[in-house]
Amino acid sequence: MNHSKTLWILLIAAILLGSLWQFYPLPDARKRIDNLPLMGPGFVGQDVPLNDFEQSFFKGVYVLKRIYRVDGNYYFLTVLDGTHNRHVVHDPYYCFTGSGWQIDEARQISIENGTAEQLLLSKGAQNKTALFWFADGTRNFSSPWNYWLAATWRRLTLGASGQEPVLIMIQPLDSTTDVDWSKILKVLYPVTSML
Repeated sequence: MNHSKTLWILLIAAILLGSLWQFYPLPDARKRIDNLPLMGPGFVGQDVPLNDFEQSFFKGVYVLKRIYRVDGNYYFLTVLDGTHNRHVVHDPYYCFTGSGWQIDEARQISIENGTAEQLLLSKGAQNKTALFWFADGTRNFSSPWNYWLAATWRRLTLGASGQEPVLIMIQPLDSTTDVDWSKILKVLYPVTSML
């Protein structure tokens, strides 16, 4: 078979597979996200609705925004499920730098079943910290590249490879950068362990 014919066959196969994947309904992570507790020992939460811009921007993405009070301090939790629009779930570094924040320090920390990324950020005189990771129901990882691989493999296997990975981000509501993340994650374990 000549080279040109092989390329045409591969192109047609890719189009057919792409059509199949586009219309095959993959189960999303909504059930996992909706089951996250609002309160538990040492914490109480409150849902935050999406504003008009967020509803438009996150079209096709299931988003949970919630504020949790832990030891008198408030932490903003965001969970993004990109099952139906993976392109909106991207590297958090781009979100922060695109919003004018400078990443002063990034370090990987160990969490239950994997790793998370802790960021120290600044914008002018403002400083803050954030913690993010991706979770697929069995493992946690901080690499956006691994997220892309896991989500792509899941689509290729029509969901047989496992649950959809979601992006989790936690930020203190005040401008503190001095957060004992191991303590916060221990208190919020009933929340984060379900993702």
